[in-house]
Amino acid sequence: MKITKSKKATIPAAHRDKKRYVLFEVLNADLGEKDFYFGFWIELLSFFGSKGLAEINPKIVLYKNNKAIVKCKRGKEVELIAGTAFIEKIRNKKVIINPLLTSGTIKTIKEFAGFDTTKRVENEEKLVKETKSVNKK
Repeated sequence: MKITKSKKATIPAAHRDKKRYVLFEVLNADLGEKDFYFGFWIELLSFFGSKGLAEINPKIVLYKNNKAIVKCKRGKEVELIAGTAFIEKIRNKKVIINPLLTSGTIKTIKEFAGFDTTKRVENEEKLVKETKSVNKK
């Protein structure tokens, strides 16, 4: 008897929801990672309600160095940014959440934010070499 691995049923790419990534800067150094996750979710829930929040479908992908990457449905990123404008306090601490960049790929966001520093350094080195070669001519 031959044992075969069962394949998971996956949804074809054309049928999956498209997503966007938004990079936010959180202006409050006293806020921890867990506090941000909890507070961000609660504040958006109180502003949009459960139905509105389900339509936006925000998920915090990464919070590091007072920068957050949030994934949401495509077409709802403007609503997400508008909702964060109304967040004044998280866990009784005043915060300001500034949107920095919206992208369709997490790679672009990470490079812009400096999370993937090796890639960013390589790109900067290439740029320096190119400008030096142009200046020599």
